[in-house]
Amino acid sequence: VLKFDDGNPVMSARQWPNRRAEIVEHFDREVYGRMPKSLPGVSWSVTESRDEVVGGKPVWFRKLIGHVDNSAYPLVNVDIEVELTTPKGASGVPVIVEFFPFEFRGRFPAPPSPTWQEQVIARGWAYAMISTSSIQADNGAGLTRGIIGLVNQGQPREPDDWGALRAWAWGASRFMDYLE
Repeated sequence: VLKFDDGNPVMSARQWPNRRAEIVEHFDREVYGRMPKSLPGVSWSVTESRDEVVGGKPVWFRKLIGHVDNSAYPLVNVDIEVELTTPKGASGVPVIVEFFPFEFRGRFPAPPSPTWQEQVIARGWAYAMISTSSIQADNGAGLTRGIIGLVNQGQPREPDDWGALRAWAWGASRFMDYLE
């Protein structure tokens, strides 16, 4: 980590930004892929809302859909699915976000109480679960769909284009925009 790509050592804190840029470039090229220069906007709507109880505490559950503007390529539709649970009457509280492939829900045994969700609510915080597969599938077959397929207008991606991990981070950032 503390050697430049040319083999020379990083000798001072002043040199670190240059080495950091090299490391970021490696991750962009080899791990996460490069973000497209232009990305569509997302408009959010609440599709379901109800009062619930989590860990004995009253909460407000909302199912949200973040519709990604597909006017540049209408053949690919992307709707980011998020479930948001907040303590009843709370506002301006921290939100713990979990990436979750919703299609797997119900296949695992229930965890022992208190669950992480119950612990979050007990602190007066909120939690959200983002469906990663609604942003971008985690397989090669899905790369002509999802946000990657939308931005690439249904065409396969280049080897150093962004992949699922970076696409999920982009979707989570759009949800953060909604929360703000």
